[in-house]
Amino acid sequence: MRPHLLLLLAAAAAALPSPADCRHGGHHEPPPPPKHNGKSGSSALTAALAVAASLLALVLLYLCAAIAVRRFRSRGAVGREPPAAAGSSSSSSSSSAASRAAAFLRRNGLQHHRPAFTYEQLRAATAGFDAGRKLGDGGFGTVFLAYLPPSGRPAAVKRLHVPPSPSPSFPSASATITKSFCNEVLILSALRHPHLVRLHGFCADPRALLLVYDFVPNGTLSHHLHRRAGATAPPPPPPLPWRTRLAMAAQIASALEYLHFGVKPAVVHRDVTSSNIFVEADMRARLGDFGLSRLLAPPDACSTGAARELVCCTAPQGTPGYLDPDYHRSFQLTEKSDVYSFGVVVLELVTGLRPVDVGRERRDVTLADWVVAKIQVGELREVVDPPVLGEGPGVMASVEAVAELAFRCVAPDKDDRPDAREVLAELRRIQTMLPDLPGGKGS
Repeated sequence: MRPHLLLLLAAAAAALPSPADCRHGGHHEPPPPPKHNGKSGSSALTAALAVAASLLALVLLYLCAAIAVRRFRSRGAVGREPPAAAGSSSSSSSSSAASRAAAFLRRNGLQHHRPAFTYEQLRAATAGFDAGRKLGDGGFGTVFLAYLPPSGRPAAVKRLHVPPSPSPSFPSASATITKSFCNEVLILSALRHPHLVRLHGFCADPRALLLVYDFVPNGTLSHHLHRRAGATAPPPPPPLPWRTRLAMAAQIASALEYLHFGVKPAVVHRDVTSSNIFVEADMRARLGDFGLSRLLAPPDACSTGAARELVCCTAPQGTPGYLDPDYHRSFQLTEKSDVYSFGVVVLELVTGLRPVDVGRERRDVTLADWVVAKIQVGELREVVDPPVLGEGPGVMASVEAVAELAFRCVAPDKDDRPDAREVLAELRRIQTMLPDLPGGKGS
């Protein structure tokens, strides 16, 4: 029964006589005969006013009940949204995300800083975002191979996933996606380095948020290091020679040195992983995916410590196995957080192993903990990638030097780690330790 009908029944019940007013089996005593005196008119007026006030109170109660019922039904409808309405919500969320992104670009003067492709252009360039053009997933979206007009130049187009908002009571996931989109446009628009993936353009459309990058054709470093063959997968690539691994480490270190020292304000990538390092056809490495990056500049940064270093106070974000424990503990992001993640990548280059493996002993699940323990007891050779060991004793001095550098990079305390400039200088020194063989790639 509806609440407002219950209220009316309660009001009617209140108007009935009470048991105390009943006599002799429920018969009412006859009312006394009216007395005609001078006060009868006043009594009638008082009674009429009382009745009117009661009726007014009932009407107000009814209105309040009706409003409460309507609000209750509208809240219930949110939880029982039919599929058609869900699609409408998703469309509304995408439109809202595009509006926020466009406002951000205008506010920062970026709307004309890079080619702004239309949705129709990028849809046609990817053959309607065809699954056969899919290059991979990551960084809040799916990446497709595109052939850009008018020349048909190949490019990588990332289509960000903008989910609908679950409820006004909770933060919208689309806000996180929009922030990632704006972050990449803002940061990559200002960067120029041969070992960074370049942003060529973007599209902020109500139907999708799209980013256009260089097409790097040879997969990721993770794909090359963690080779796996499957029934339906293409054959794995050949093992990377040690000389190529060392060159890649120096190339990514040069990119980090540029981000930390070559631009103002400094940029912290915050997600340096082997999956975010892309490999060119000539086996040169390029760092990409700046969706989690931060600028170390006010209002996000503040000066602390004797060296007055810039830190950014923010909730820890990143990839398990690569996340700086000092940042995770203190919520203070610095350039040394990238150095830690880079140290884990270097350990991958040395060992060929994944940064997290639950199949190992519990204390050795993370690669950094496991390899550091091996180095401390002089058992590095037990974890060196077998193809690297197979190259002979001529490379082992440089392998040990690189492992020692990685050991310093993954120090638990950020103050014990070298900065990117020191890392690059050391890797270039180690490269000189290799025998002078043809076909080596420099940084």
